[in-house]
Amino acid sequence: MTTNNNSAWIKVFSGAAFETEVVKGLLEANDIRCILEDHTMSALTSHYSGIGGDMCILVSPADEERARELIEKKE
Repeated sequence: MTTNNNSAWIKVFSGAAFETEVVKGLLEANDIRCILEDHTMSALTSHYSGIGGDMCILVSPADEERARELIEKKE
């Protein structure tokens, strides 16, 4: 069984759940694998209710520069 070691991944974006989902879609559409990381109590609250808090997107170090460029163009 393979597990992901999130400490080897780099945070490239942080925002509200709906923003994070849009950025995740952008990265995946450009063949950049990413992980959503949520440190809030989202298990108890809906991601889409606006009360959950910020989420982060992590990418591999090899994809960091390209991911940041895509995110910057989006903004």
